[in-house]
Amino acid sequence: MLDRRINLFALALILSAKTLQAASVAAADGGIDINLGPAGTAWINYPDILDSKQSVVHPLIEKKVEGKTATLRYDGGPVIHLDIEENGDFTFKLSDLPADAAQLRATVQLPFALLQGGTFQAADGQAKPAPADKPSSPHLFSGNTASITFNAADGSTFALGMPRPYTFAQVTDLREWGQKAYSLLTTTPIDPANPVLKFTTAGTKAPAAAQVQVDAFGQPVKADFPGKVKSLEELKADVEAEKAYYAQLNPPPRDPFGGLPDSGTQLGLQKTGFFHVEQKAGRWLLVDPLGNAFYAMGVCIDSPGDDYTYVKGREGIYAWLPDIGGEFASAFREKDPGVFSFHLANQIRKYGKPFDLNTYQTTMLTRLRKWGFNTVGPFSTQGPAVQKMNFPYVTILPFGPWPGMKEIPGAERTWDPFDSANVAQLRKAFADGLPARANDPLLIGYYLSNEPIFEDVPRAIPRLPGSKSAAKKRLVQMLQEKYATIDAFNTAWGQKAGSFDELIEPGLAVSTPAAAEDMAAFTDLFFETYYKLIHDEYKKFDSHHLLIGNRFQTGTINNEHLLRIGGKYLDVISYNYYTYGIDIDRLKRIHNWCGRPMMLTEWYYDSPKSSGLPGGGKDVSTQAERGLAYRNYVEQSAALPFVVGQTWFTLVDQAYTGRWFSKYNGENGNTGLIAVSDRPWKEMLQHATISNYEIYDVMLGKRPPFAWDDPRFVMNTAGERRVTIMRAVGPVAMDGTAAGFPGVPAEPISGKRLVSGADATGFEASYKLCYDDDNLYVLVDVSDPTPMKSSVSADALWSGDCVELFIGHDKLDAPGQLLFSDRQILLGAAAGGKAFVPHLTDQPSIPVTVTPRVDGKGYVLAANISAAVLGFRPAEGKQIRFDMAIDDSSDGHRRERQLVWNGTDRNSSDRTGWGMAAFGK
Repeated sequence: MLDRRINLFALALILSAKTLQAASVAAADGGIDINLGPAGTAWINYPDILDSKQSVVHPLIEKKVEGKTATLRYDGGPVIHLDIEENGDFTFKLSDLPADAAQLRATVQLPFALLQGGTFQAADGQAKPAPADKPSSPHLFSGNTASITFNAADGSTFALGMPRPYTFAQVTDLREWGQKAYSLLTTTPIDPANPVLKFTTAGTKAPAAAQVQVDAFGQPVKADFPGKVKSLEELKADVEAEKAYYAQLNPPPRDPFGGLPDSGTQLGLQKTGFFHVEQKAGRWLLVDPLGNAFYAMGVCIDSPGDDYTYVKGREGIYAWLPDIGGEFASAFREKDPGVFSFHLANQIRKYGKPFDLNTYQTTMLTRLRKWGFNTVGPFSTQGPAVQKMNFPYVTILPFGPWPGMKEIPGAERTWDPFDSANVAQLRKAFADGLPARANDPLLIGYYLSNEPIFEDVPRAIPRLPGSKSAAKKRLVQMLQEKYATIDAFNTAWGQKAGSFDELIEPGLAVSTPAAAEDMAAFTDLFFETYYKLIHDEYKKFDSHHLLIGNRFQTGTINNEHLLRIGGKYLDVISYNYYTYGIDIDRLKRIHNWCGRPMMLTEWYYDSPKSSGLPGGGKDVSTQAERGLAYRNYVEQSAALPFVVGQTWFTLVDQAYTGRWFSKYNGENGNTGLIAVSDRPWKEMLQHATISNYEIYDVMLGKRPPFAWDDPRFVMNTAGERRVTIMRAVGPVAMDGTAAGFPGVPAEPISGKRLVSGADATGFEASYKLCYDDDNLYVLVDVSDPTPMKSSVSADALWSGDCVELFIGHDKLDAPGQLLFSDRQILLGAAAGGKAFVPHLTDQPSIPVTVTPRVDGKGYVLAANISAAVLGFRPAEGKQIRFDMAIDDSSDGHRRERQLVWNGTDRNSSDRTGWGMAAFGK
């Protein structure tokens, strides 16, 4: 699973207090890299230029990095020259500043270890201890200051001197958002008469005093929950108890691969000796090597993985860690003594034997089969037990975007298919890696990659220098082929280039409708090249196994062009679909676009209250609710005629102090079927096994799918829906991107929520919300065949393309007409954005930005609603009535249809149908 991302900016130098030597600092394409040694790593992106309203007005479009210097060019003309001095100071020299460039914003992301058990202080103020547990408010300090100093428990120090004594600084504990880290935001006014901003650093030594957070079994010390192991005797007693537990599980008969016996004969399926897909009687089927119907019930990570945690450098927070070479030596990750698994240690205690992969996998695969699972999911090690137990599996192609693959800067996990070095590497990787599995009947197929951010391709490539990007050169070639003359190009793109050669190196701003159209066409070319290359090279070495897609996230898969192109070359589309209720219409639309069967390849539900682990996923209250949620997801989707499998994430819970490869910032949720104590979550599995055992009856329509009547899991009903509004995780960019928003999936408004109009063809939306102490931030992505049509006055914005918010903070249970304190806020979707609040005599200023989607079939609207407009200050725990409507017009004057998230077309006069929202952490 991809870490939920936070866009952070850093201007800092960390010193080791023991030697007071500067850490390794370097400018890189993605920002500034700071290696802090035992304290971890600080991640840096380049700074933002803001206007007086805290909006990003000039996005970065070009970077040139040389050693410890970088030149940054921003849309509209601003340039920043970065110099990293030998003593670690950072200097930013600003030039060509437009009149609206008012502030420079940057944030330091600090590793968790730096402050665990340590202190921080502003200027000459008192040192304050960093909270051992997640605090009630994540913002530990906010105010103007000349410096901030952090003293870690191990003596490491970070001291940052601000470029102005009145620089605003804010220290934030990011555990609120599942990130084991701290951030330091800085905002400094820009003075055109003094355009040099210098941040100075210094180091001092501080006392160390670590606090124990993790018990000897890897469980949180301060949390209590059902099933928590309290003693070694209790753990050892589990050996006999689990024998009885697994003995009473009786899965139904299956063929040797886990398929439905004799179904091949009954359904007329082919027996090819390998997994393949077929269509029979209007249903897609995955067929196993024996020719029987097979529904892939998978689990990610059947070998030690996310249960490993990085302990080096923070040993003091653990109540117990063994010697590396002793009885628990095998619980340390091989060749990495700083990484330890409490889950493996607990197995060693239980069974009195060191860990070995074959025994571990045999045990785990036996458990999975008892629970009714039949597929080893991705991120697993295909050890000998997989073959011995005849357990089908999937894996990822032996190629990119890691290691050695040249990613496209600004488009994570996406590589350049026009780059000849990439093509050569792919061919070699396929030639070296594919033949060994080409005749393995247990292999279902290959994923191409994991959660690539393909939607960033049309934004990232125009910003790249052609000297480092084959894709940028190919873009310029396409533009020259289309426009023929540079004058025609300049007119279309709003540029002033003297020749097409002048377009290759500098960043290009996509700021006109014609430019957006051209980037949509280039993106199609990009993916046609990408998928054809992979398909053709793959088939040279493997003609038996399926290509099962890129494990798309929700934001990526909502692209008709991408799916139609991918469907030409893939056997199956894979979707990492995190949701409460199953949006059947959405899944049908995706299938219709690609024309291929689908696997739902990553999802889970977690219960913070009953596991002791932090939430942040699709949270439910109990383990029993996890099981009911599982049943609803599995059966509702398996009943669809194009879904051929699903994969739960993961087998074992993630480590409480975070999964190992992210060091101090790793995910740490209740993702598993098994706890760190090696105890299965039996209440959850009691429900899950019902679905697993009866999956073929559901798939073939012999019984209706289970439907949980919890409102969160019922899609598109007239009931009261609820959404949680989380705190912003950093500065909110207001540029159409999700920068600053928590990494939770967007809330959908599907076409099923049409309350006015003939039909919802091509019309749907999704939204994200977040808040800080003074503002509610809104980001809405609207699919609209005729986008941004609004030619009306402010008070009539609802009659054109518009987003309407309905907010009430008083008398939440009162139905009927709107209260005086209720707000209907109209956010017009024309270029430039407009806002209007009916019934207010003095209209407030509401920043609104509207950005066209590059496919020409929608727009993204961002808005910042202040506390003064809301009539209250957002605060954790506060609940409000909330709803959202999306208005659509094809001519800009007359509303033709409307979607509403929860209520009705009477929302503007009747609050009865509004949903609910609660402000979270």
